Amino acid sequence: MRGEVLKPDDATGPGLILGEDGKRYHFTSVRVHKGAALAPGSPVDFIALGEEARDIYPLGRTPSPAINTSIDAAYAPAVATKSEGMLKYFFRALSRNYFQFYGRARRAEYWGYTLFYVVTLIVCFVADAVVSAVVFGAYADSEDGFLPIFMGLFYIYSLIPGISITVRRLHDQDMSGWLYLLNLIPYIGPIILFILMFFDSRPSPNKHGVSPKYGGAQTVDVFA
Repeated sequence: MRGEVLKPDDATGPGLILGEDGKRYHFTSVRVHKGAALAPGSPVDFIALGEEARDIYPLGRTPSPAINTSIDAAYAPAVATKSEGMLKYFFRALSRNYFQFYGRARRAEYWGYTLFYVVTLIVCFVADAVVSAVVFGAYADSEDGFLPIFMGLFYIYSLIPGISITVRRLHDQDMSGWLYLLNLIPYIGPIILFILMFFDSRPSPNKHGVSPKYGGAQTVDVFA
């Protein structure tokens, strides 16, 4: 498969390749043919194995990193990549990313999960109402006449992915995942965390990886 290097393998973590299929693949320098150094933007050919890139061969000339001193380039806006779809994000959070507390999650990924989490809870509520009606012989109108079976099971199952995707959303804004503990502060804590989920991704790579929305794009902070 052909692809392009978004981030090299360095001290900040494994490298990242954007494949021609639109997916991102992690790699380490030991997987590169003859240990060639890969700079961002290098075209490569590789074999995809899950989320990992192997047998990586550089194609053509490997661009050398350079500092762009152009003032216009310093203020050029980063270009966002297309969202993969909210429903896909939801199923991925409940399966492949279930225990993934590292990395970053873009805004669309978090709100896609949240949207379908609420929709699924509503569906589970309706299913529980039907089951309760069959068991008790009438639609449940009281606490004794309602069995929250499906709602309870789904709520328990989604506890961990709900935490992990929130932690990755904080990472995407270059914040600590421990800020999730704001939920323990009555009233004000959950509100603060809720507001933080609306902020856009940081375009620049950070210690948690490259931006899932802007890829390897970086912006220049003249006040750094």
